Amino acid sequence: MIIDRVGAADNTSVWAEDTTLRRRQDSEGNAPTPSSDFDASQWEVITPLDMSTVGAPNLAESYVPFVCENLTRISDIQGTGGESPLKGEAVAVQGVVTAVVDLPKKGFYLRDEVADGNPLTSDGIFVESGSADSQLVGRTVCLGSDVAESYGQTQLSAENWEITNSDFTATVATDIEILDSDGGSFETTLARYEGMVVNLPEDLNPQQEGNQDMRVSRSFSFNYDSFRNNMTLAYMRPNMQPNQLNVAGTPESIAAAAQNNDYRLVIESATQASNDNIPYYPNFSVAPENNYIRIDDSVVGMEGVISYSYGDYTLTVTNELTSNNFVHNLPRTDSPDIDETVADDEFAIRIASQNLFNYFNSPFGGDQNQFGQSRGADTYNEFIQQKTKLVEAIRALDADVVGLMEIENNGYGLKSAIADLVNEVNVYYNDEYADNFDKPYSTENRYVFVGFDHNGNQMLDELDALGSDAIATGIIYRPSKLSIERTRVVTMPQQKAPTIVNDNNEVIKDNNDEILESGQNYHRDALVVTFMVNQTGKRLTLAVNHFKSKGSTCWEDWQGVEFGDATKWTDDAPDLDYQGSCSEFRISGAVHLAEELKSVEGDSIILGDLNAYAKEDPLLVLTENPRNKALMTASHTFVGTKPQFNSDGSPVAITQSYGYIDIISKVFEEKGKTPWSYSYNDEVGSLDHILISPSLEDRVIDASDWHINAAESSLYDYNNEYKGDYDNEYNKFYAEDHFRSSDHDPALVTLSYLPGEADSSTPIYLTKLNKLIKVPYQIPEAAGAMAGDIAKIKLTPKDDEAKLDMSQLVEPNVVLTQDGETLVNFEVFGAPSARFTAKVTLERDGTVVDGSTVSLDIEVASRDALVADIKEETHDGSGGSTGLISLLSLLGLSALRRRNRK
Repeated sequence: MIIDRVGAADNTSVWAEDTTLRRRQDSEGNAPTPSSDFDASQWEVITPLDMSTVGAPNLAESYVPFVCENLTRISDIQGTGGESPLKGEAVAVQGVVTAVVDLPKKGFYLRDEVADGNPLTSDGIFVESGSADSQLVGRTVCLGSDVAESYGQTQLSAENWEITNSDFTATVATDIEILDSDGGSFETTLARYEGMVVNLPEDLNPQQEGNQDMRVSRSFSFNYDSFRNNMTLAYMRPNMQPNQLNVAGTPESIAAAAQNNDYRLVIESATQASNDNIPYYPNFSVAPENNYIRIDDSVVGMEGVISYSYGDYTLTVTNELTSNNFVHNLPRTDSPDIDETVADDEFAIRIASQNLFNYFNSPFGGDQNQFGQSRGADTYNEFIQQKTKLVEAIRALDADVVGLMEIENNGYGLKSAIADLVNEVNVYYNDEYADNFDKPYSTENRYVFVGFDHNGNQMLDELDALGSDAIATGIIYRPSKLSIERTRVVTMPQQKAPTIVNDNNEVIKDNNDEILESGQNYHRDALVVTFMVNQTGKRLTLAVNHFKSKGSTCWEDWQGVEFGDATKWTDDAPDLDYQGSCSEFRISGAVHLAEELKSVEGDSIILGDLNAYAKEDPLLVLTENPRNKALMTASHTFVGTKPQFNSDGSPVAITQSYGYIDIISKVFEEKGKTPWSYSYNDEVGSLDHILISPSLEDRVIDASDWHINAAESSLYDYNNEYKGDYDNEYNKFYAEDHFRSSDHDPALVTLSYLPGEADSSTPIYLTKLNKLIKVPYQIPEAAGAMAGDIAKIKLTPKDDEAKLDMSQLVEPNVVLTQDGETLVNFEVFGAPSARFTAKVTLERDGTVVDGSTVSLDIEVASRDALVADIKEETHDGSGGSTGLISLLSLLGLSALRRRNRK
């Protein structure tokens, strides 16, 4: 039996949040009789929460029936300031109901019957109520209420009202328009419309050139702040993470964060949205492949009511939308928008990074990793979906070398994650015809991967884990374009600091009953590979990295926090400069990596997920620090067993930068654009970087990120959870394409090379295909090449004592077909793998042309393919770079093992 009830029985919303309810006396001044039906008139509503009278026998004054007279205009209640001039006063209002909503609060919106024409005052107001339903929309009602301010929102509350006109009265949405009087504050603009039905037009500021519209800053997804599905827009552009364009901690960064807060508009549905459905956009879930919403979409023609809650303005949508309301400023593309145009005779090398979104194959027949973890797909169906998307993304990248992050660290055997992935990618490349070498399906595009013989047993197998985490970095490359000269692993620093304790020396735990901060932290080890660019004598070193994340803390993040005697701590660590956790530890990693790369010969590139935005401290270390910002490393860091800096574990100040160039940021700045590769909450920025040595800058053709992941809703990824199917078997948003193949966008750079160019004392590296090599001859300008000239070549072994089989050698003559030719490629057949001097000349009428003779230092070698070579390298004992080096091709594993067992 129900004796008494507080709140309507059918109201399932979070009702009366942050509100005190005080029971009223009855009409005779006595305590009312309990009732199983809720009567709102029996309760005084006090908002926000007032605990001062809770538990005391102090009934509120009895309810006085409302009389619709002495009306107050809504615009007078709202006033022109941030707070109502009538706060706390009892008013009677009459107006038209414009919307009934459950979110952000349950209630309805009311507008003046006739607007006052003053753009500085709102003609609408929110009425908190658990009794209204959709039948009330369009009706004219009269009600009485005290004027309240609830977390910055002016509102009324009522459970009873008088319908003074039951006919439907339409409400025309008002275009939001920026005024000079707003003082550049978008919050001030929105405040003028609080409680009103508004429309998002193509241009919110007609006084400014171009269309100033609203952009998607977070696509439809679960919002952990409000704990429900919704979307976030921002004025004019997606919110950029403050440290993407501004040095962390500077006034400019703080101002950028404030502007993000000012420009934010949270988009709610009138009723709570399920995981797979947007109530105001029904086609989103009916045909998701055609009705997607991406970050940076312009939203035009969306109508709704404006409210304010917990520091943000919200718009609860009241009209039904179609794809026409979402203008794709960054539309989906099937390939990256990156230039590879080179000068005559040159060729391009495309380099990319790709996050694999925790690609684990061990639960589905792959080799087990040594860490007992699986962070990827939960079911075989999800695994196939994940693999399909990643394969599509890698193929579409069409890069000559790809740095990989977040791949299972289960070695390099036949059943390893990296072998499994590369094998699937290569199925696409099946055209073996030589004349189709430049076609998309050519076998010339096949990849091999780099393996590391961690345990030194001269075998590449499941025991060769890279570093100490369940995920690792990796590299795949095309032997048709590049050949490995050297591979090494840079052991990155670990933090071995004291566990965080309280004043009583007790270990503190978090709200999950886990240790708040153990002091033990790590980076993923870096994979560093030096390539020879085929057809040149140029080295190119890639260092693929995955620095410590921002999400979990390090020892430094808790310094200065007063724990007292607390043994449980639920607050986040302070983050005053928006760098997230472990910034000092990432500085330690950046310093160590850059120091290790100092010994690298030739050009070098640092790429991967550095877990730092473009102007954060680790990037200042690796690139430049123009403001001479004080930078400190983490304390208690070790490389192997040796202290990284001081023997007592104390941190050091970093006073130098290493001069790498953030090439995507530089190229985008020249184009008037801003790069970003990751979305967190409603801010975007670049965590994935390509940093080049200054020696490479003149080679850069183009650099870009490719928005196939970060711009997309997580609904489109491979996971089946939270997609509307409670059995987690069916995902209607999944498609066999590259979109949302990861949560990070790929990053790319293209470089130009000239056949035959070489570093000093470095031979031109020529690889054989079917016993053929192409020897590049750059004809000297002084020779004045003419049509009919005959180019000739003669190969002489460098080692006179080497007994080379030259019996099949064919050294062709090439007849020039036009005046002024600058490059001849001699297709030499049958040259054995060795180092040669190639003498090349031009003959005209049987005589060598003056100035045409060139001697080339060349090295002829087989391509990196099928059978891998393991090369021992010296180890300096420093705890830095380690290991035995191995080159691993896709099909070479079994051959490698057979060879090593002989």
